[in-house]
Parts: sequence; structure tokens; C-alpha cells
Amino acid sequence: MLRSIELRNFKAHEELAADFVEGVNFIYGPNGAGKSSLLEAVAVALYGSKWVQKVKARWADLVRRGASEASVRLAFVGIDGVEYVVARKFGPAGSISSGTYLLADGKMVARGDQDVTAAVVKALGLGVEEFANLAYIRQGELRRILAEPDYIDRLFRLDEFDWLDEVLRDLLSDVSRRRERASGRLEELGRRAEDLARRAKELEAQLAEARREAEGLAQYFQLYRKAEEELGGLKERAAALEQEAKSLKVLAERLEEELVELDVELDKKSEELKELGKLEEELASLPQPDPSVEARYYEAKRVVDLLSSADLGRARSFKPEELEAAYKERDELKARRADVLAKLGLAREVLRVAGKASGGRCPVCGGPLTEETVRRHEEEARRLEEELRKVEAKIYDVESAIKRLERDREEYLKVKDYLSVDLSEARRRLEELRRLYEAQKGLERRRAEISARLAARDRLERELKELEARRAEAERRLGEARRRLEEVEGQLSALRPRLEELGKHYEELRAKAEAYLKATSRAEELARQLASVKSELERVSKELSSAKAEAERHGKAEERGKAARSALREIKPIARKILIEAVNAELNEVFLRLRHKESFRSAELAQIEDRYYVVVSRADGQRFAHTALSLGEANLAALALRVALAKALLGRPPFLMLDEPTEHLDEIHRRRIVELVRDLARDVRTVLVTSHLGEFEEVADKRIDL
Repeated sequence: MLRSIELRNFKAHEELAADFVEGVNFIYGPNGAGKSSLLEAVAVALYGSKWVQKVKARWADLVRRGASEASVRLAFVGIDGVEYVVARKFGPAGSISSGTYLLADGKMVARGDQDVTAAVVKALGLGVEEFANLAYIRQGELRRILAEPDYIDRLFRLDEFDWLDEVLRDLLSDVSRRRERASGRLEELGRRAEDLARRAKELEAQLAEARREAEGLAQYFQLYRKAEEELGGLKERAAALEQEAKSLKVLAERLEEELVELDVELDKKSEELKELGKLEEELASLPQPDPSVEARYYEAKRVVDLLSSADLGRARSFKPEELEAAYKERDELKARRADVLAKLGLAREVLRVAGKASGGRCPVCGGPLTEETVRRHEEEARRLEEELRKVEAKIYDVESAIKRLERDREEYLKVKDYLSVDLSEARRRLEELRRLYEAQKGLERRRAEISARLAARDRLERELKELEARRAEAERRLGEARRRLEEVEGQLSALRPRLEELGKHYEELRAKAEAYLKATSRAEELARQLASVKSELERVSKELSSAKAEAERHGKAEERGKAARSALREIKPIARKILIEAVNAELNEVFLRLRHKESFRSAELAQIEDRYYVVVSRADGQRFAHTALSLGEANLAALALRVALAKALLGRPPFLMLDEPTEHLDEIHRRRIVELVRDLARDVRTVLVTSHLGEFEEVADKRIDL
């Protein structure tokens, strides 16, 4: 049964929650209040995208205008007695997996659109097709069941017999093709087996012939291998002797060249020793150096450089007493300047004070201060200023003279010890000492060169001995190489006749050995081909047996398929008859409760010329199809047929939903349908019925106002 439902942003409903009870749940409201939307929400909650595809709708049509997403939450009890809650969240583009799930007794059992739908179908035992055609009668679709010719066959699933017949036909066609291919393969394998057997006999004959030929040539092949081995050994020996002779000749040539080089080196070392003897005599004849020459040369050079760079005129004109007199005069002038400055300061102070006097009195002592006195002090000040200028001029002159004398003193101090020396004579003497110094340095360099050369005498003597020893060793090795070369050439001379003789014998045997190898190789190839042919023949024989079994199996399958199609054609009418009888058992009972004319005695479902009709019988025995009924009577017949189909095909439906079942009916027919809904609640635990009229209120166990 259905327990409750919650909607958010579903079609016109922004928020809606409703609880359902066992029995009749009457959903009441005016047209446009959203009654059909509530029932459609139940369908979306149970079957998700399968329902949307079934009714050819779009997810965007289910989302309230202006909202980005919507959700439905439905609680129900499954056929196993478990309490389930299914929640689906979706947007205009489709289902949202994170908000789509199924809870069983509060535990998550499925998530995502497809998995949740599969779990709901299992929990209710009701697929989307059965739900759409039997459990949910949508508004305006009451008579659709009688209007569409194949509608009831789809409910009976008799169309699946046609589908199954097509499947069997395709399978039978495939089996026939397989049988034909197997038969063709069987013939091909038979021909292949015959060819392989014939080829095997041919190869066996060729193999026997090749083996006989190889056996006849086997002795020559052994002689050939022996001759080849002996000839190879002699050739290797000859090649080794020739290589050794070649190496000995190269060695002898190299040793002869080495002897020539050693003789040249010995002559060179002997000449070097003779030259060292001459150098030793030269060293003994060189004069001993004078150690004072270098010191005298550098001292003379220093004096000449000093005199050349000095101002001799200024140095010679300098008198120390003149510098001392200038220092003394400067000191006296500075003392005089200080005295004049003191007197001048006093005179200026007196004049400053006199400038402040008033009334002919001194502002300091108060004594008389005449103009004569002031004038006398002014003249004294002017005299002192003039004297100060003269003294400072003399100080400047004296200090200039001191600077000049100090420069003269510097020149004097540099050359005072050499003022008596004649610069021209000093330069001549320096040139003599230079030549003497350079000659002595040349002798020292020569002595050093000779000493260095003489230091190599011991090394030259050792090298000379080593060269003599190497020459003796080279002569010894050269003698040995020449002796060994004579031996090798003798052995080669003795070996060549045997090589020539054995080579001729080898060439005679090689042709027969090659014939033996060809015969052996051919026998091996034939044996390989024979083994391959036998293996292929064995494989083909197995495939032949398998192909025979496969052909027989496909033949039997083809016979069974034909029999199955024949049986299927016979079963379909029987199945239709059984289902119609089950429906009619329920239909007549429901129709009799709905009838409002006592003249109507019975109603049954009948197939006439591939179309279904509800045939009504009257008390007078007349029978007529539903097409002859009035609109109200046809609606009652259609409703009775739907209820009968639901009870016959579903047994006890878990719930039924009827959307505006009394639409376009008069009061009498509406009353019959209300009574039918009341009776349905005995067999169906939850009935949801909508109407914009209040006729279901008296039979409703709960009313839901929208």
C-alpha cells in the first residue's frame, strides 16, 4: 500500500505533503488544482525516467517554473511487508543521482535512477507497463482500452508470441545456415583427407628412395670427412708455418733496423762524450771572476744616475747660512707683526671708546677727552696700519725666499757627497765598469753552461753502456730469428707435396659427399613433409568427425526449431482463450455491479476479427458490442474491463489510481462508479481517486483537499 508523499517544486506544487490510508483516498479540488499532478508524482517516484519515457514527457515539464530542481518522496509497503521510502531529485536536464535513492526499513538499498527503479519493481512486483496499463487509469484514457485494437493483446503479452516466433524464425534460419556450412565443410574436409592420404603415400615412396640413395653414398661421405679432417690439419699446420715465417721475416727486418738505429745512437753518444772532454779543458782555462766588479759597477751607476737627475747649479749655489738668516728674519718679522697688531688693537679700542664719549669726558675714566687727543690717536692708528702692511709684505718675501732655499737645500743634500765629482769622468768610468761587468757575466754563464753539460757525463756513460747491451741483445735475437726461419722454410718445403696429393684425393671425394648430403637432406625434408601431412591428416580426420557431429546436431536443431514454431502457433490461441476466460470471470461480476439497466444480464470480453469488444447480453437474449452503448454505458464497460484486467492479471493489486473516472458521466453512472470504488477497497489496500466533484466523499476513508 501507499503511505505518504512529499513534493517540492513539482509542476504547480511548490510544497505539498499528503498521507494515505488503507481504503479509499479521495483527492478533491477544482480543475487546475493539481490533482493529476499528485498522481503523476507517484508514477515519477516509482519509475523515474522509465515513466518519463513511457508517457513521452520531458523532465523540464515536471519542474515548477522558476525552480532549478524538484523532488518527490514516496513511502509505501512492498509485497514482502517491508516499509520502503523512495526519493527522487531531478532538474530540467534529468535525474540527479545524489538525491535519488531507495530505503528499506531505513537502510539504503539502491541509489541512482536505474538501480532505484529496478529495486522498486522488485519490491512491488509491478513493472512500468503493468502500472501504466492496469494500476493507473489516467484522466481521459478510460476508453482507450477499447479504442486501440492491440491494447489488450499487449496487456496479455500475446505480442510476445509473435516476437518469440520471429526469434525462432531467425534462430531457425541461422541453424539452417550453420547446417549448410557444416555440410559444406564436411565435403571439403572429405576431399582434403583424400588428398592428404594420397600425398602421404607419394611421400613415403620418395622417402624410401632417398634413404636407399643415401645409404649407398654413406661410405664415401665417411672417407670424405676423414680426408677433410686430415687436409684441414695440414692446411692449418702450413698456414701456421707460413704465418710464423712471415712473422720471423718481419722480426728480422725490425731487428736489423734496430741495429742500425743503435749504431747511430752509439756514435752520437760517443761524439757527445768527446765534446764533454773539450768543454772540461775549456772550463779549466777560463779566468777566475773578480767579485768586486759587480759592486763597483752598481755604485758607479748609482752616482751617475744621481748626478744626472740633480740640479747641480742649485746644489752648488746653496749656502746653509743664508737659509738660517732667512729663518731668523722671518721670526723677527712675525714678532714685529704681533707687536704692531697689539698696538693697533689698543688704538682702535681708544677710538671706539671716544666715539661713545659725551660732554668731552671719557666714558671709562671720566677724565677730559679733547679733539686733539682723538686726532692724535687716529694718526697713530693709521701709522700702525701702514706699518702692519709693510711687515706682512716683508714676511711674504722672506717666506718665498725660504721656500726657494729649502728646494736648493734638497738638491744639495742629494749630491753634497759628490759635488766634487766630474759627471763626464764618472760616465766614462761607468762605461768601462759596464763592459768589464758584462764580460765577467758572460764568463759566468759559459762556466755554468759547461758545468751543466759536464754534469750529464755520468748519464751519457750509462746510456752508452745500455745501448751497447741492447745492440748485443738485438744481434743475438736476429741470429735466433734467422736460424728459426731456415727451419720453418724447410718444414714448409717438406709439407707442400703432401698437401698437393691430399688435395687431389679430397676433390675426388667431395662430389660424392655432396651427393650424399643432398640425398640425406632430401630424405629429412621428405620425412618432415610426411610427418606434417600425417599430422594434418590426423587433424582433418578429427575435424571430419567433428563436422559430421556438428552437421547432425544442426540438423536435429533445425527439426526441433520447426516443431517449436508449429507448437507456438498452436499455443497462442489457447493462451488468449485462457486469459479471456480469466478476465471474463471478473468482468461479468464488476459489470453487473455497475449496470443501471436491469435488462443487462451479462458482459464478456470477446475477440472479433482481430479486435476486442465488450459484448453485453440482455434478458431477451440479444447481444451487442460496447460500440452500441451510450457514452456513459461505454465508460462503465471500459472501467469494468480495466478493473477485471487488473484483478485477473495482477491478482490483488497493491494499489489502484483513478484520475477523474466520473468525467463526462451523468449522476446515475457516477453513482455506480462510486459504489465500484467502494467495493474495490475490499481487494485493493490503497485506492487513490481524484475528482472535482464531491461524489466520492461518502465512500472515502480519507479526503485530501487541494
